Amino acid sequence: MAGSPPAGIPEGLWSRFHQAIASLAAVDRIRILCHYDADGATSAAVLARAFVRWGKTFHISLTTVLDDATVARVRQEGNPALVIADMGSGQLDAVEGFGVPAVVLDHHKPLRDAERVVHANPHLFGVDGAHGACGATVSWAFALALDPQNWDSVGIAMAGAIADKQHTPAFDGMNGPLFEEAVQRKLLVRHRGLALPDRPLGEALATSYEPYFAGFAKRPDEAGKLLRRLKIDAATKWHDLEPAKRRTLASYLATHLMRQGAIPEAVEMLVQDKYWIESMHRYAGDLCDAVNACCRMGAEGLAVALALGDSDAVAPAEAHRQAYGEKALAHLARLEREGPFSGKHLAFFYCDEPTLAGNVAGIAVQYLWSGARPLLALSVADGTTKVSGRGTKALVARGLDLAAALREAAAAVGGQGGGHDVAAGATIPKGKEEKFVSLVDELVGLQFAPKATTPA
Repeated sequence: MAGSPPAGIPEGLWSRFHQAIASLAAVDRIRILCHYDADGATSAAVLARAFVRWGKTFHISLTTVLDDATVARVRQEGNPALVIADMGSGQLDAVEGFGVPAVVLDHHKPLRDAERVVHANPHLFGVDGAHGACGATVSWAFALALDPQNWDSVGIAMAGAIADKQHTPAFDGMNGPLFEEAVQRKLLVRHRGLALPDRPLGEALATSYEPYFAGFAKRPDEAGKLLRRLKIDAATKWHDLEPAKRRTLASYLATHLMRQGAIPEAVEMLVQDKYWIESMHRYAGDLCDAVNACCRMGAEGLAVALALGDSDAVAPAEAHRQAYGEKALAHLARLEREGPFSGKHLAFFYCDEPTLAGNVAGIAVQYLWSGARPLLALSVADGTTKVSGRGTKALVARGLDLAAALREAAAAVGGQGGGHDVAAGATIPKGKEEKFVSLVDELVGLQFAPKATTPA
């Protein structure tokens, strides 16, 4: 094995990366398949940069799921090799069935290890992929094994980790040591600041969807009134405020979040570390927001181009970000007004835009209703219904495993599901929503039930 891994990367995972490199070395062209969200798009960008340096040609696709139709289409292409990132660990049978050199770079909890392809997943080596390593982190770690020059892709990888909420309350697992080394290498510059868009404060409060400020979101007049009460100019940006005014505003907003039912982690992240990407001249969180918006608005190719640093992608990506923000705020404002439907152990709502459903559910469960129950978002379409489930760390500590619950309930109604304990998804036949929600509710109740202890 070539060299020792950077701090944070398990030796066993580093060995898998070198197995992957050996399996791909003889091919000239590589087919890249990634999940269609921000973590998948940043994974694709990291891999694209690494393969250009390696002298390989490639073809990238972002997809929602590795289903039978996708497998059939990719098989017909006659690809000499495959790299699958931010997905694949739950579809190893399909990946192994391609019959060509294949590498899976995933962070979702696997059902088993692979037998005929290289399976690089941190879960297999003691790192929790739900928080300690995202798809982009794993892809970047693979790129580091390929060529140390790929340290310069750290900002792209961090954007993926932020998209998967792995920065709350702080980076750990593989993420923590790797990103800290990037700071020491001066590839990232760390600042402390308020988790608001970099806009005039009146506009920032009214347009921020994460954090979501009940009573101010989509209400610029109310945001302006608040700032006048605090003797703060609504046209001023956060970084231009004097320290005393910063403390006043941060204190007020933290109290406001607690009153509206935000979970403790969300309140703690109101003031957070921000990371400036020296090579891209923008913050990682800002890149994450723009990439995520492009993916959610159906512009995945633009998302990858933006993550790669294409200057022509900046303006259209910003337009998508504004449009996405409006849509997300509209869904959140409706949830704030009307609330979700309630089961015994969970809550659920319907969202007519499946690409936004997971993010809306994730924000709502953090900022409304004190995170008392996991939240499902159901998007009904022609023939199928997409489901996104979101929980909190506190619920996971009580026993919640959304991946297991959604997988079992989906299978029972003729669908499929999986993901992480705190965030998972499913696809079920249309018309099975009531039965599915009832089954998930029952399974979550069993997860929350006190566990019998064995007498000593």
